[in-house]
Amino acid sequence: MNTQSAAVNYPQIADQLRHALGLHAKYQLGTAVPSWLCGGSLTLGLGPATEVGFNALNNRLGIAMTNTQTFTERQRPAGTNNLFVAWETLTHAGNPN
Repeated sequence: MNTQSAAVNYPQIADQLRHALGLHAKYQLGTAVPSWLCGGSLTLGLGPATEVGFNALNNRLGIAMTNTQTFTERQRPAGTNNLFVAWETLTHAGNPN
């Protein structure tokens, strides 16, 4: 997949995906949870789920994602969640194509 095809596949959801990943990453990184969000108590443990979205939006489309980048890079090399996510660092980390 090249940059053009990434842009074709993500434009409808790029902004929502960027914000969703950023929200989760922010709290995974230790930001205090406000009381309005789940009563101020979250169960953390996102796991290796950000590599693909981060690569598509940041590396391919050039969208800045500070919290997601920090979290994703701290998770590397990403392993598996024993469901459907497995070793995405190998296939997606820094892959501009």
